[in-house]
Amino acid sequence: MASGISVEEQKKQEQGQQGQQSSPGPNRSLMVQRLLEASANLPAFVHDLLTVQAVHVAGTEAAGFLIERNGEGFNLRPIAHIRPDQSDASTRQAALQAFSEIVKPCVEKGKDGAIEVAQGPEGGESQFCLVTLLRSEGNVVAVSAVITRCLNADRARQRLSSMQLVAGYFELYTLRRSGERSRAVAQSHQHVLQLATAVATAKGFESAAMNLCNELATRAGATRVSLGWLKGKNIKVKALSHTEQFDKKQELVVELEKVMEEAMDQDQIVQYDPNGKSTDNVTRAAQALSRSQGGHAVLSLPMRRNEEVIGVIALEFLPSQQLGPQVAHGLAVAVDLLAPNLYDRYQNDRWLATKIGLSIKEGAKLAIGPKHMLPKAVIILVIGLLAFTWLYKPMYRVTAPFQFVPTEKQIVSTPFDGIVETVGEINGQRIRPGMTVKAGTVLVTLKTDDKQDELRKAQAEALSNRLQADYHQGRGEIAEMKSKQAEAEGAQAQADLLKSQIAKATIKAPYDALVLKGDLTDKLGAPLKEGEPLLELGPKQDLRVEMYVNERDIQNVKDGQLLGDPDRQAGKLATTSKPTDKFSFKVERIVPIPQPRESSNVFLVYGQIESRDKEWRPGMMGEARIDVRNERLLWQWTHRLIDWVRLKTWF
Repeated sequence: MASGISVEEQKKQEQGQQGQQSSPGPNRSLMVQRLLEASANLPAFVHDLLTVQAVHVAGTEAAGFLIERNGEGFNLRPIAHIRPDQSDASTRQAALQAFSEIVKPCVEKGKDGAIEVAQGPEGGESQFCLVTLLRSEGNVVAVSAVITRCLNADRARQRLSSMQLVAGYFELYTLRRSGERSRAVAQSHQHVLQLATAVATAKGFESAAMNLCNELATRAGATRVSLGWLKGKNIKVKALSHTEQFDKKQELVVELEKVMEEAMDQDQIVQYDPNGKSTDNVTRAAQALSRSQGGHAVLSLPMRRNEEVIGVIALEFLPSQQLGPQVAHGLAVAVDLLAPNLYDRYQNDRWLATKIGLSIKEGAKLAIGPKHMLPKAVIILVIGLLAFTWLYKPMYRVTAPFQFVPTEKQIVSTPFDGIVETVGEINGQRIRPGMTVKAGTVLVTLKTDDKQDELRKAQAEALSNRLQADYHQGRGEIAEMKSKQAEAEGAQAQADLLKSQIAKATIKAPYDALVLKGDLTDKLGAPLKEGEPLLELGPKQDLRVEMYVNERDIQNVKDGQLLGDPDRQAGKLATTSKPTDKFSFKVERIVPIPQPRESSNVFLVYGQIESRDKEWRPGMMGEARIDVRNERLLWQWTHRLIDWVRLKTWF
């Protein structure tokens, strides 16, 4: 690194430094005072700090870096470089790079250091780089480095101690700046509180707007503060500071509204200062207002509620008054905080009819607007479903299990005490339940040997009695004749009975029927008593529906009094084997006596089938639905629960 100060000058500076250290004088105090007061920002302060450090250690070149942390590593960003000679940019860049390489190890270790960078001639002075870490609240945030010439390392470390004393002012500077920021924040909060009090204590929106404009004008030092409120799509001026009445059509008010609309359209702070810094956005209307008012600075602040602009506040300042970015930011924060309170005042300061209309309008806007589409869709769907269930009245039906039963049943029983001799056959198979028999088919035959013997005996006895009656009649014995005739008639009656029983021993099917019950294969040769059931027959196709209606639904089923009545209660059924096929029926008869079935009471309801399937058989089961009446779908879904609650609570 090049040296811009000669050795002789350096020795003089060192001697001057030693003198200052031995007897502190006003020069050092003035230097420190300048260090603390003159530095308006961090780069300027670091530059002044490097200057003081370089003077104290007779430095020839100095550099300052900010430490930027990125995870576990860091970068060094140069913020100050002092080099007395007129070096070009490339030379200065190379010097900064050399400085950064020297200070990196010190930053990594977190220690100050006196590093020898160039060894001098024998007996001469060497070149050292004195590195001090600058801390804020105990954290290393910057680093300063000064190049100086010393006879040895001990002398370099002594000068490093002087630099460390000066480096302590960095933390004092950060504390001071932190205190200034805290005071500024506290003052801003105090202003906001006072502005909020001015708005809260006012009666009505116009009074609150006027108080806000007056307070802002007083505390911000503005010549005029105006407040505009969004009405439809345009801004209308509602209040001017220190002005009770104003013409809304005058030129000044029109210009103010244009300025406010300019800020509203951009949804940003618009600042125009002819003598200072303005914002980068469009400021055409603000410039026109400034020219018409003699070069005033104009600041427009949007007022927001739920991220939507509801109004704008415009502040005008004298040309001599400079506005910094912090002032604009602080005013913007205050306006944003006061906007919701002012909006509530505006909403409440209206006629009741207007409030109702606006509430309806806002509700409709919220309902049909693009925001929150998923919840809206869910709500609309729920409302539509409720409306559908309330308005739609489908047929309410009582559901009940059923089975097919024959319209007639005939039980074939034993005509007399006897023994089964044979069982009828169909296609070589003995008759069993489920078989179809035709009229005249022999079902079962009983043995008649004993009956035949008794018949012959009765016939012989009848013949003998008739012959004896004829003999007594020829002899004129009337009494004996009548007695024998009576005995003959009795014997003939017995013979006739035996003939009838013998004829009945062969039991035949009375009509085409289906064997429902009875299996006689295990009764061959077994004695039977008179009247004992043998088989149960029923028609194959002539069926009816036997439904089991729960007692909670029986009041909704009407008894069909006349079979030909067209107004009988109708319904549809589907069998378990073919659930997709639906068939119509009509209610025929209700048995009024309940029967226990599956832990509940049921009533037998018989129905007449209007259409049938050829494959139906007695005993087939399924589900039947009886049409009751048209009821709301919501009632159909909830009436059972409501009835249960009423039953339990007696409500």
